[in-house]
Amino acid sequence: EDEIAAICAAIGASYAGKLGVTSSSGPGIALKTEALGLAVAAELPLLVVNSQRAGPSTGMPTKTEQSDLYQAVYGRNGDTPIPVLSTRSPGDCFETTVEAVRIALRHMTPVLLLTDGYIANASELWAIPDVDGYAPIANTRPTAQTPAGSVFRRDPATEGRLWASPGDERFVYRVGGIEKDLHTGNISYDAENHQAMTDMRSHKLASVADFIGDQVLEQGVPGGLVVVGWGSTYGTLHQAVLESVRAGLRVAQVHIRHLHPLPKNLGALLAQFETVLVPELNTGQLSTLLRDKLLVPVQQLNKVTGQPFTVQEVRAAIARHARARLEEVR
Repeated sequence: EDEIAAICAAIGASYAGKLGVTSSSGPGIALKTEALGLAVAAELPLLVVNSQRAGPSTGMPTKTEQSDLYQAVYGRNGDTPIPVLSTRSPGDCFETTVEAVRIALRHMTPVLLLTDGYIANASELWAIPDVDGYAPIANTRPTAQTPAGSVFRRDPATEGRLWASPGDERFVYRVGGIEKDLHTGNISYDAENHQAMTDMRSHKLASVADFIGDQVLEQGVPGGLVVVGWGSTYGTLHQAVLESVRAGLRVAQVHIRHLHPLPKNLGALLAQFETVLVPELNTGQLSTLLRDKLLVPVQQLNKVTGQPFTVQEVRAAIARHARARLEEVR
């Protein structure tokens, strides 16, 4: 087992023209981090799956936790932005993976997909989808009609460069982890160029939000309390909110798939509520992200026992914060 070799082999596959995929849990992702930076610098697509478990270090490897969100969003040297998604259930893994691949190939970037031990050990009835019903996954491979030149001609809407494979005489270029010229790809230590490259990488991440849909309410209506979750807490939160609504509490549910960048309308959506409650299996990592990116005041509900939330735990928290009752329909 060699986590570093695994991600480097996956990067090699992407360099050769086939999407590389690698997976691990938190400690293994830590070992892969330097190579993740290489993939960002080389502007190569890559899918990295993190099945989160209780930490730190080896921690409790058979117990679930959502404690790697900081690592996924912030955990690299330099300004190294990477899109981050999370899946909510075993059945949702397929849809989320398709979305992650679309992002990786459209923007020519690594993507981190977060799942966890609860999902990894769970099962769910899942109807095999009609693959023909999915829109084709676009990529930036040059065609026979693409004129020769630099592979670093980027689409201004996505910052995705050409995905040229070795052996194509039209596209011979340098690739590596040393900073490169924005246009040619040659090694560059120029100060203004590094600023431009850093800005480009930042814009590449931000542009992902242009292609994802608006955040929606899973249930409930604006006003009162909203319960905001991510990942495997979905089922528990859904049931707790449903029961609370039936009990007359004014509460709604939001569940976030796209964690970095966040959906463009998320701030405006959350602003429609008096209170935001964020239950998560860590010490408050999504809460920090919402405060950081959206300046949203949140109430935290945290648990790090290696066990998922129960419906009653979430209902009790909802009851503490959801003071307004639904008006009777007359």
